[in-house]
Amino acid sequence: MRKLNIVVGLLAIITLSACKPKPNPAEVVKSIQFKFTELGRETQFRIPCDKFDYYFPEGKVKNFTKSPGIDSVMQLLTAMKLAGEGIQPDVRGKIYITHANNATDTVCVGVKALDYKGTTYETPQGLLALIQK
Repeated sequence: MRKLNIVVGLLAIITLSACKPKPNPAEVVKSIQFKFTELGRETQFRIPCDKFDYYFPEGKVKNFTKSPGIDSVMQLLTAMKLAGEGIQPDVRGKIYITHANNATDTVCVGVKALDYKGTTYETPQGLLALIQK
């Protein structure tokens, strides 16, 4: 009888683990790349996202390909606060988030604000610290 209980318990565990929903490949992050310049670097005018590579072609690069680093960045990005009305980032870096299906999201990062998926947020200080590590 004891062996039967063990077998039933194992079958229940296997069945439950097989029923977990598979993550959507569009949501699974494969890698994250930061491309940035000195975050305190000032210019005479605001640098928009599409001109970042033009004004800062020699940026530094930092890559995250392992789960702990990717998870840290994604946690910071999902816990952001919306920026006030009319605030736009003065871009000093870009974050390229590559998903398992090879789609790439771009985050344009300024010291005070960042643009992610068409919405402007306050830049988390933890993100700035992670970039500069």
